[in-house]
Amino acid sequence: MSATRALDARSRRFLGAWTAALVLGAAAFALAGAAWEKLPHPRPLEELSYYPSGRFLRPASLGHAETAADLAWLRAVQYYGEHRTTDNRFERMDHVFDILTSLSPGFAPAYVFGSFALAQEGGDFRKAEALMLKGLEANPASGALAFQLGFLYYVRPGGRELARAAEYFERAAREPDAPPQALRFAAFARQNSGDLAVAYLLWEGVRESSRNPYLREIAEAEMRRIRLALAQGRRDLAVRRLTTPVVVMERR
Repeated sequence: MSATRALDARSRRFLGAWTAALVLGAAAFALAGAAWEKLPHPRPLEELSYYPSGRFLRPASLGHAETAADLAWLRAVQYYGEHRTTDNRFERMDHVFDILTSLSPGFAPAYVFGSFALAQEGGDFRKAEALMLKGLEANPASGALAFQLGFLYYVRPGGRELARAAEYFERAAREPDAPPQALRFAAFARQNSGDLAVAYLLWEGVRESSRNPYLREIAEAEMRRIRLALAQGRRDLAVRRLTTPVVVMERR
């Protein structure tokens, strides 16, 4: 009988604990709902955008920097999306992406997305350039990032920087993870920046390395244009006048 009474007492205590938990949980849920209705909602990433630096935030994450970076990435995209659909102002976007990439230096999409958003819609090419250079400093063997930096210069708002673009396309082409078009972009950028001798060698490399007959034909045609331009002393025969395209980030 004593064992039965002890079991009943434990059961009552267990039931009482669950009842209290349910009551407290319901109260907390109701309080959260009331707070959401009554209090002003925080703006996306406001809590992160005023932190002094990702360098200070990383130690504060107590060994969970990657988890914090995942949250920061979601918040950064949310920040971009909100301002893209409302005021189109991105005043603290560079700081947002600096925090994110300091938390996760190897996260290449953050450098790419952040830099093109800063350049094309934030209207601040130098901050975009600084973010991408930070990415290459943290990931010096990344052909993918080198190519994207080259492309950033290639489509720079207000005027392409073809020589700089070619420099990073060439750097990308030397890495195993480079996009297959890196060497071709390097040749095209060198040619249209007026560096015909180097462009000729790069097109020769495209011709020799490509398995695509169409690309080999393009390379041959450009090499003929360059030979003719050099023979006649007329760079204009090989150098095109390029307009600057606009890269618009896709809405998700």
